[in-house]
Amino acid sequence: MKKVIFTLFSFAAAAVANAQSISPQVIASAGTHYTGSNAQLSWTIGEPVITTVSNGSNIITQGFHQTLLNVTSVEEESIAGVNVTVFPNPTSDLLNINLTNNLKDLQMELFDMTGKLLQARKIGAAEGNIQISMTEYARANYLLRVYAADGSVNYTYKVQKMNAH
Repeated sequence: MKKVIFTLFSFAAAAVANAQSISPQVIASAGTHYTGSNAQLSWTIGEPVITTVSNGSNIITQGFHQTLLNVTSVEEESIAGVNVTVFPNPTSDLLNINLTNNLKDLQMELFDMTGKLLQARKIGAAEGNIQISMTEYARANYLLRVYAADGSVNYTYKVQKMNAH
């Protein structure tokens, strides 16, 4: 009997040790945290609010919030002398990328708005005109990034795909 109780106790302890924990998560487009001398402020756009309490001079809103916030932003740094023109925008068929004074190897990437990479292409230093076929993509907004081979972002464009007439 002692062996059975010991075995059951061992399985119960192993189950508790390997139990799953669920931490609250928020998927939001923006947010941040500020700390001052007398107060702290944290906010998230799209945060599901559970309850709000007020005593006349203070308001507290309780909800799920990520305390460790990573914000991804688009930074643009231009390469001296390189000009990038993207046209027509909106487009229904071909998207033209015109590069003037291109003296560096570049990378072109096309993303949907969820961040999924749809196309990637290396652009040689001598290339001046590139065409991307947009016919296989749905009517939506896309992001086109053109950046230097060393990884520094140079240009980011919002491209709108329209239906063909």
